[in-house]
Amino acid sequence: MAARPQAGRAHLERLSDGLLTLLPLMVALLTILNGPAERHTWGLLAVAAAQTAALAWCRRFPLAVLLAVIGLETLLIVIESEIFVGFLVAAWSLGAWGKPLQQRIGLVIGLALLTIGLVLSISGGSPPGLALAGISSVAVMFVGFLVNGRLGARQRTRIDQLEAERAEAEQRAAERERALLARELHDILNHSVTTMVLDATAAAETGSPDEAREALTRVAQTGRNSLAELRRLLGVLRTNASAADHDPLVVPPGLDRIDALVESIPGPRIDLVRSGTAGPLDVSIEHTAYRVVQEALTNVLKHAGAVATTVSLSFTAEQLSVAVVNEKSVAAPDPGTGMGLIGMRERVSLVGGTLTAGPRADGGFEVRAVLPARSVTCSG
Repeated sequence: MAARPQAGRAHLERLSDGLLTLLPLMVALLTILNGPAERHTWGLLAVAAAQTAALAWCRRFPLAVLLAVIGLETLLIVIESEIFVGFLVAAWSLGAWGKPLQQRIGLVIGLALLTIGLVLSISGGSPPGLALAGISSVAVMFVGFLVNGRLGARQRTRIDQLEAERAEAEQRAAERERALLARELHDILNHSVTTMVLDATAAAETGSPDEAREALTRVAQTGRNSLAELRRLLGVLRTNASAADHDPLVVPPGLDRIDALVESIPGPRIDLVRSGTAGPLDVSIEHTAYRVVQEALTNVLKHAGAVATTVSLSFTAEQLSVAVVNEKSVAAPDPGTGMGLIGMRERVSLVGGTLTAGPRADGGFEVRAVLPARSVTCSG
């Protein structure tokens, strides 16, 4: 996306350089067409063409081009003709493309030569006032064009910096979006697959058809819920999908689905405790709280087994505290990869909250998230 503006700007800069390069030749042609016939017409055209050829290299050799143009302009003065525009274009090019040392050298040489020209004009019989006015005007234009070129260079540098910063910001946003989607997929698949495996194992081991049917019903319901959430993520990714093939987006799960989440967990006894008054919360806060509970309960099943667990939701005016505490593990120790906790911590930090997780003195484990109680904003 950022390459198109840069390419367009490069084309305009090349076009501008081409037009500036042709200026000496164009001025020479206009001088010949509008003025009386001169003996040195072909000499004027030749020198102007040479200046145009020299200016074509102004980006790569700005100081050398300025010196070459000054020499050619001196030749014009010798044959009693002048155009000066090449001299000014070379000064602008030096300011635009030259290094600071080159610019200082070019400025000193240009002003020194103009001073010498002033002395020679006065020595040749020109009125001092008229000679001083003419040379001073050229000197002011020379300095002005050089400074203008330098300001243009600074502006280009700033534009390049802003474009680089914008590209970097877009890259960071894309990486953040990919990380968010990866965490969503991790939470959905990790929870659903773990729950479905446990339910399927229970259905295979039970001797009661009713219990097996109940376990398989939970498997089917977990699968349907996971598919609904996956469709929601796919709907976010399919930005170019038409209305005909775009499924309605499923609302991200929030606190209203915590009870269903707890009931869907097979095996362990899970107590859900609420304290305080739950006011209207931002969707991102509710969704983060849901994902913390979901991932923490999934970790309990994977790493601790069917142990008693307590899920606590504590509401205050300033914050929502979510805690998942399980008793001592009855399963074989499984350190895991730690990616689940890392994902939870990043998800919580994105909404301005904090997350702590670690073993308890009684051998259990606790995950606690403190989220800001940002309420839903309503427009009147």
